[in-house]
Amino acid sequence: MLEIIQQNPLVSLALVIIPAIAAAWKIFDTLYVKPRDFRISVLEKNLDELKKEFQRPEQIQFTPQRTNNEFTPEPKLPTLQTDSVQNIEALSQSTTLLNDMVSFYKSWKDAALTELQRSHFEKSYTGQKILWRARLGDVTEEKDGLLWTSLMPESEPTHAAHVVAVFDSKHKEALLILRKGDVVTVSGVIDRFFLSPLIRDCTISRGV
Repeated sequence: MLEIIQQNPLVSLALVIIPAIAAAWKIFDTLYVKPRDFRISVLEKNLDELKKEFQRPEQIQFTPQRTNNEFTPEPKLPTLQTDSVQNIEALSQSTTLLNDMVSFYKSWKDAALTELQRSHFEKSYTGQKILWRARLGDVTEEKDGLLWTSLMPESEPTHAAHVVAVFDSKHKEALLILRKGDVVTVSGVIDRFFLSPLIRDCTISRGV
């Protein structure tokens, strides 16, 4: 055997290289492969734990926790406090005013209001949408194409209360077929207050 090895240098080289490769692989496996696999395993484990942590709040949210010595009382139903009653009344009044032009105008012009209260009223209703029945007053067309109309109370056409409603030119045909005193239904947005409330972005239809 020794003679064969001496006569064939390639065989002897192979016998030297193969053990060296095996030893190197064992070292590489110990130093790199196994630690890599371990880190991957740890990362996978941490990922599973993170998933459980994310899921845990949902489980706590839907599963009430109770101990042997504690009892979680049933939630109390909210009671209607005085403030809530007042808020409901205020909302009801606001809704009524936005659907009744005369009530709105009289509330705004109430002589008992201080300037502070009137200013608060105007700020509260500016930008609110209204839907009012009224009698049509005069209609004028401005240079910019906007149509300005005056609205009078339906039941009191001679009453001092009136509102100014501004229409786009696309409503001109509808206004052309209406006459003074006709009952109409107008919707729009309260733009500002001056001598009277001014309503913009209006639409109009003949009252029924």
